[in-house]
Amino acid sequence: MTGKLTVIVGPMYSGKTSELLSLIEIYTLGKKNYLVFKPAIDVRYSEEHIVSHTGLKAPAIRVSDSIELFEIFKEKQGSLDAVFIDEIHFFEADIIQVIEKIIYSGVNVFCVGLDMSYKHRPFITTAQIMGIADEVIKKKAVCHICGEYKAVVSYRKVEETDSEIDVGGMEKYIAVCRDCYSKLTGKFKQ
Repeated sequence: MTGKLTVIVGPMYSGKTSELLSLIEIYTLGKKNYLVFKPAIDVRYSEEHIVSHTGLKAPAIRVSDSIELFEIFKEKQGSLDAVFIDEIHFFEADIIQVIEKIIYSGVNVFCVGLDMSYKHRPFITTAQIMGIADEVIKKKAVCHICGEYKAVVSYRKVEETDSEIDVGGMEKYIAVCRDCYSKLTGKFKQ
């Protein structure tokens, strides 16, 4: 029997990692075997844990790319029930084939990541993973400007680089709704 792919997406501060941590807790309580991965680039709060913005955390294996993730998975493959991957948007497109191999081996996969960059453009890796998912959970956040629970975009407050891959927290990013994003950037004005 194949595994199931669940993808949790949304802007920063929408509770994506908190939801992933809740799913990890369910597998822990059920005495299931699993692996938790995070991209090596993400060292914001911890190098050895995935950590929510509220401080909840779980031990994780840092990997530099999808090849390393798959090598670790293959070592444990026969005994696993699930694989959890945080910050999926930081992985290269090859992660899609790795996830497919994992789910076709009978292991459930749970991925969390941003669906859009601060430039209001889809992260290609996340979009493609959403396309093959069994279930997509799209979260939103409270807008840091107007206070409404309709934020779907991460807005970068500081211009350090033009790169869409730029790890940071509240010092760099806030969650905003489309109306406030348009006001802040001048884009999409009617």
